[in-house]
Formats: sequence, structure tokens, C-alpha cells
Amino acid sequence: MHRILLFCLLLLASPAQAASDLTDGVWLTTGYGHAYAIDGEHLQRFEITAISCQKSASAERVAASGNAVRFAGSSVNNDTGVTDAFVFRPGQQPNQLVLNVDGVATQTQLTRIDALPAACTQTSSIDPVTNFDVFVRTFAEHYPFFTQHRVDWVAMTAAHRATISSATDEQTLFAHFREMLAPLEDAHVWIEAPALHLEFSGWRPPAARSEAIHQRALAIVEKRFLTTPLAWYCNRQLAFGMLPDGVGYLLIVSFENYDKNAESTAQTAALDAALDDIFGKAPGLRGLIVDIRPNGGGTEMLGLAIAARLTTKTYLASSKIFRIDPTDPTKFSKPQPIMVMPSSRPGFYGPMALLMGHDSVSAAEAFAMSLQGRTNKPVFIGENTQGVFSDVLIRHLPNGWRFGVPNEIYLNENGQAYDITGVPPDKLVALFTDPDLDAERDPALEAAARAIAETTRPGRTPNSPRN
Repeated sequence: MHRILLFCLLLLASPAQAASDLTDGVWLTTGYGHAYAIDGEHLQRFEITAISCQKSASAERVAASGNAVRFAGSSVNNDTGVTDAFVFRPGQQPNQLVLNVDGVATQTQLTRIDALPAACTQTSSIDPVTNFDVFVRTFAEHYPFFTQHRVDWVAMTAAHRATISSATDEQTLFAHFREMLAPLEDAHVWIEAPALHLEFSGWRPPAARSEAIHQRALAIVEKRFLTTPLAWYCNRQLAFGMLPDGVGYLLIVSFENYDKNAESTAQTAALDAALDDIFGKAPGLRGLIVDIRPNGGGTEMLGLAIAARLTTKTYLASSKIFRIDPTDPTKFSKPQPIMVMPSSRPGFYGPMALLMGHDSVSAAEAFAMSLQGRTNKPVFIGENTQGVFSDVLIRHLPNGWRFGVPNEIYLNENGQAYDITGVPPDKLVALFTDPDLDAERDPALEAAARAIAETTRPGRTPNSPRN
């Protein structure tokens, strides 16, 4: 009788509730320093170090399908540019989950723990020493590039901490953080103190070009090279025009803000509509030049969606490894492959060139890596990219400040990383020099057009894959 009653109760339970049961509890990530506390409808994420625990993103359960449970938040992740959302599925072992975060191409592994760390019950402190310790400890546990930058973080931490006390004012504390981060020259490293209106972001020299220079360069492209006006798409983050001899010009300003709705599905839908229009109206393309020279990044998933329109074969875009031991900076996860999967929607498979440079950052660089394995590999023209690839761990200090720290390394199919140096061009061409701008020249675009002309064989069917 009891078994029959239990069976009936299970039948009456809603699928959504049954699915949510698998996520209930406290979960600790492998790497990344996150803990998730989930209680039915609500999710709270915590940022964990060996000495601290800080609340960060929160979300509510919005859907369950099969054994997958989705939680969505109300804030936009300023690394990926999409609304925070989390999808959990069962892991390979009991008491394990697999997490997919919207805008991120790989998965995170979680293990159930009995309770949140004791630090999660402590009151936040505005004490400068406490905030300093949390800041430096987070970098010590996650940052993978101290050796490459020749920065002794332990010695630097000791030197700065010796001058900090409970009496240190906020402006001075911020100056210490800025001085510690500057030698890293890492565009994915930043800190901001909103109440003080202070912020600092790293960058590998030379300095980033201004928006005015990029606009001036684009005006030259439109005036001197295009045979059709630029058609703008995706909230003016994408544009397409035609060059002579049937060559298309695709400008990708960024990989974010493709739609006013920051949800990832809306961003992808806007991109799909744009690419359907672009490639649907130009089936006779003989070549394609893609320009990411002004592209400051966004979400890697949008770049992969574009790469999917440029291939008929599945191939490896890159692999990702990340720090898994907070005390040993040499220990990394096994590589997680990131694949380019061909799309059945309109695309282009013929000769290509990619224009890139020092201002091509983050997701733009991952996009460049994703094209290295393409059949009919594009010719890369311009400068080395900026040299930052990792997703950014956005962390919070007890005093309300925020900072960003990368913890991942992207590898190409040969196991090579381009962090710090950037993705190199096949043809090195200086970009946007004063003499070229004054003379309304674009040598990189000219070189791209020549490269495509050299690879277009007489009698070859336009827009056909070369095997």
C-alpha cells in the first residue's frame, strides 16, 4: 500500500519540481572559486577563496526540461555581454553537476558539499587590510600568467601589505591595487571603485587606438574601396558591403550588444537574421574579407556562430584549460575542446582574409583562433592581436569594489597559446598610420584583396568549398 502511494505521489510531482530536486544543495566548482547554494527556486552564487566568501550573482529557476534545470538572473555579465543564466545537468558521478553558463563555450564541473564555508556567514568588512588580503589572494589562487609577465606576486604582495593598515584611506588603497596590476599589462585585468569614480584596466602597449581613428579608417573603406553602401545589422555591431570583383566585406565591430534584449537567445537570433540576409543576398561571392580590427570582444558564442557559417566541416576551434589548484599555479584542468559546427543556414566557404590588429581583443581573438582550423584557412593580415583570451572571473570585494581576473588558457590544435603575444598575422601590415590615414589608404585591406585574387582560380565555382 505504501509503495502504491509513493508511486502515485511521484506521478503527481511536476517535471519541473522533480528536475529542480537534483540541483538542491550546496555545490563547489572545480576551479573558478565559486560555490552555488540552490534551494528549489532560488540560486545564490558565492566567490570563494581560502580566506573569504562573497555573495555575487543570484538567479531564479525559470525552466526545467528532462534532467536540465535553468536559472536566470536579472543582471548582465559585463564580460560576455549577456544576461546571467545557468543550466545544470547531472554529472558522471553521484553528487556531481555539470554547469553551462550562457555566453561561455565550455562546461564547469561541480561537486556537492555539506555546507558553505564558514567565511560565508561572516559580516563584510570595509577594513583596508581585509580587502587587500582578499584581492591579492584571489589573484594568487587564479591568475595563470605571473611567470610569463615576470611578476613575483608573492614579493609584490608583501611589499605593498607592509604599508597598509586599518587607517589607509580608499584612494591610497586603490592606488596600491593599480600599481600592482599595471605590470601585468593584461587587458582582462581591471578594478573599479564605483563610489570613488575610479577604475583601472590593463593593456599591452602600445596604447589602444581611439574610436575617432577607427571611424576615420572606416570612412576610408567606405569612400575608397566599397562599391555598395555598408548595410548595418545587429544594433550596428555588424556591417556588410561589396568590394570589386565579387568580394564581400564583413565588418564585426564587437561580439556583444547585437540586440537590446541581453538574453543570449535574443543575441543569437539577431545574428542569425543578419547572416541569413547577408549570405542569402550574396550567393555569388568570390571571396570574403572579415574585419575585426576595431573589435573589443564580447561573447565567444557569437564568434563561433559566425565561424559556423564559414565551413562545411566540423573542426576544433580551440581547447581551454584553467587553474584547478589555488596553491599550485602549474596545475591545470584537462583541455576542454571548443568546436566549430557547420550551420545548415546560408554561409560562405570560399577564399577569405581576416583583418586584425592590436585592438582586436578577447572574443575577437578567440574568433581568429576559431578560423585557423577552417578548410580554406583565411589569410590573417595586419598586426598581432591584443593577447587575452580567458573568460574573466568578475569578483567583488567586501567594500563594494569589483575587479576582474582571468584564470584560463586557450590552446590551438597544436597546443599553442597566444596569451600576451596575441594571434600573429600571416602578413604583417602596419594599421592606421598617420600617413596612410592622411592619404586615405588602407594597405591591409589592399593586401587582403590581393590575397583573395591570388587564391581565386579561373573557372572555380564561386562560394564553393575547397577540399
